[in-house]
Amino acid sequence: MISVNKVRNTVLFLLEKENRGFLAPQASDSFGDLAQMEIFENLFYQYNKWIINESRHLSNNDFADIPKNIQEQIDTFSEYSTPENFTYDNLTDTWKYSGSDLYTTGALSLVNSSGKKVDIELVAKGPIWNNMINSKINAPSVTFPIYTKINKGYRVAPKAPTGYSVELFYIRRPKAPKWTYVTDSNGNPIFNAGASDRQDFELDESLFYPLVMKIMGFCGIQIQESDIVAIAANADLATDQKQS
Repeated sequence: MISVNKVRNTVLFLLEKENRGFLAPQASDSFGDLAQMEIFENLFYQYNKWIINESRHLSNNDFADIPKNIQEQIDTFSEYSTPENFTYDNLTDTWKYSGSDLYTTGALSLVNSSGKKVDIELVAKGPIWNNMINSKINAPSVTFPIYTKINKGYRVAPKAPTGYSVELFYIRRPKAPKWTYVTDSNGNPIFNAGASDRQDFELDESLFYPLVMKIMGFCGIQIQESDIVAIAANADLATDQKQS
C-alpha cells in the first residue's frame, strides 16, 4: 500500500513549489481516486502487452519477469464471493453479486456441500448457449456446467441442484483513498492517522511516483518522476513543520 498521507504531503509540497495554492482534502481524495483507478486499469493493458512480448521472447525471467510482477500487483485485488453477497435471483434466473466493488469477472465455480469445486465454463449468448442447452450429447451437467453473462447477472446451466452453490472469483476495484483529518484552532486540516475510516492507496509501493504524477496532472501541473524523487523524501517533514 501507499500512504495516503505521504502522497498528499508530496502533492502539497509540489503545489507550494509551483505557487499553485492549497488542495482541499476532498479534492485531494477525488483526484487520488481518479489517479489510482487510471493506474489500476493500465495494469491490465501492461500485463497483456508484456504477455505478447513474452510470447515473442522479448521479456526476461526471475526478478526482471515483468508480466509476473504485474500479475502479482493485480492479484492483490482478487476476491471470492460469499454465500451472502452472491445469490440466486428467481425472477431473472441468474446469480447476482450484491457488492459494489466488482471490477471484472474472473471465473465461476459450482461448489457442493463438501466444498469440492468444479469450474463453470463461460460460453457466448445466443446460438452457442442454446445449442449446448439443447444438446443430447454434451448437455451441461454438474460435472460440466456452463454459464453466460446476462446484464449484471450470471445464468448457470444446469441450475445448481440442492446441496450446491455458485462461487464468483473476481477482481475488485481499489478502495477509494481517504485522508482523514481534524482541524486545528485556525481551521487548518491536520492528518488523523488513527481515524477508523482512513484509507491508504492500495496500489503497490512501486507505483508511488506515477500516482503523484497523475494527481499533479489533475491539478494542472505536468511533472516528471525525477522532479519528485528528492521532494518526496522531505515532503512529510516539511509539511508537518508547516502545519505545526
